[in-house]
Amino acid sequence: MAGYEHKKIAAAVIIAAFLVATLTATAGAAGGQVRIILFFDSDCSHCEAAERVLDRIEGQFGDRILISEYDSNAATGIQMMDGYGIVEVPSMVVQEREIILYSDYGNNLSKLESLLVSSINNALYEPEIEVYKEISPVKLNPGENVTITISMANKKDITTDVILIDSYPDFFSIIEGETAWNGTLSPGEARNITYAARVDPKAHSGNRKIEGAQISYRSGDAEKSAVSNTVIIRISVVLTLFTVFLAGLVAGANPCLFAVVAFMAAMILSNTEKKLEVMKFIVIFSFGIFLVYLLTGIGLLSFASDLRSLNLVLGVITIALGIMHVYDYFYIKIKAKSLFESSRFMKGVMERMVKENSILSALGLGALFSLVKAPCVGAIYLTILNLIAVQKAELAGIVYLCMYNFGVILPILIIGTAIVVGLSPTKVDRFRKEKRALIRLVTGIILVVLGVFLTFGVI
Repeated sequence: MAGYEHKKIAAAVIIAAFLVATLTATAGAAGGQVRIILFFDSDCSHCEAAERVLDRIEGQFGDRILISEYDSNAATGIQMMDGYGIVEVPSMVVQEREIILYSDYGNNLSKLESLLVSSINNALYEPEIEVYKEISPVKLNPGENVTITISMANKKDITTDVILIDSYPDFFSIIEGETAWNGTLSPGEARNITYAARVDPKAHSGNRKIEGAQISYRSGDAEKSAVSNTVIIRISVVLTLFTVFLAGLVAGANPCLFAVVAFMAAMILSNTEKKLEVMKFIVIFSFGIFLVYLLTGIGLLSFASDLRSLNLVLGVITIALGIMHVYDYFYIKIKAKSLFESSRFMKGVMERMVKENSILSALGLGALFSLVKAPCVGAIYLTILNLIAVQKAELAGIVYLCMYNFGVILPILIIGTAIVVGLSPTKVDRFRKEKRALIRLVTGIILVVLGVFLTFGVI
């Protein structure tokens, strides 16, 4: 009898062990381990507070969650944050789906804990209908079109009625497709819902968090719901006629242009002693610069679809030119001459063309100068051209190019006018020599900043 009792106890233990193993396996299959990524900065007090919240949550969920931390200043951290479109710390990513930014909770640690617990539970107990949201491109410009794709997959073994509703931000205007869908999904069936939207031309620049799509479905007698992943998009700086004009003005106000205007004015005055001849030559010379840059820009705009992929190349070139300008600042201080000074040959060519003092020579000199002095103005020009190409239609792009080029030649026209009304070319050249180092430094810093923005897709 005793042996029989022992057998019953042994059987009960085996059955209990089997049930525990089955439940554990089922729980593991249902959710598994949830990975949480924390991006931090060692000098960030808010990051320390977020770590304390994660420690409490780790005590609550145990080995069902796995927390990984990445320094936002280390190479790996920078690369991963760029992949998610994250630019602020602390930020967290839950199971590659939900992104929680500091701006989502604003140092309200109770709210952070609530957001994390909700995201972890959603990941642990995955819905029977899986939904995923994708946006392309994630780096875009005001006025540009974007494609949103919602993918759904029925993981149940029965046909299920599903209702999808995707809420979109107010700076999106739908141009094609629908943001809602309802229908049935057969067992194992997957379906994609795609629609297109245009970003408001006045949308604020920066990173914007796009909330996930929501679905509802029936599971037995219960009504259930699920939410897709969130997506972060990056909107570039808004381009306006005024900003383009200012960029041209910055590019035009440089020692390269000041030097040649003073040189031309002095040559023509010494040969003709007529100030109106100076003005006529400078106006035609300016038109030559305007024409070459405009035609070059129109030609490059025809490759607008390819310019976006060159952001990294343009960024590196712009940074390199900026560093050259900064280096030239120190070179001028030490050597009292610039790296960008024209060669003797070019000075000789310019002198012959100015002495000729004809419409053709003035136009040709402007065209030649625009090519020879491209390093002085070209970097900002390439940056603006890239922005025009991806933000504006072709006709509008030409208008923006004209405004930029007008900004480039305006300092030349102002100096020419000043000389006509009495300003001495010698004073212009003396001012240029006195301030050229400072102008190089300011231009160099601007170019480096522009290059960094281009490289990282901010503009």
